[in-house]
Amino acid sequence: MDPTAITRFLDSVMLTPSVSGAIIIDTKSGLCLGAVGKARDNDAPQLTVASWQACDNEGIGVVSLRRGMVMLRKGENVLVGVFKNA
Repeated sequence: MDPTAITRFLDSVMLTPSVSGAIIIDTKSGLCLGAVGKARDNDAPQLTVASWQACDNEGIGVVSLRRGMVMLRKGENVLVGVFKNA
């Protein structure tokens, strides 16, 4: 995956009102491909495991992490987490 494209995507997500962080995770390995704002690289394994139960049949879910909410969207090869302000 192109690191420049990941950075551009994460930067564009951060422009959305009430977003405090974003993370992209490789769903096969559970490793962080990129994180900005409140999101941390070491959130990747926890969010990957949480997505197994949190995401519905369409790959959309919400989990609580560090007293905040993370909106999840699972794709074919990646999991995107968007941290929302309370």
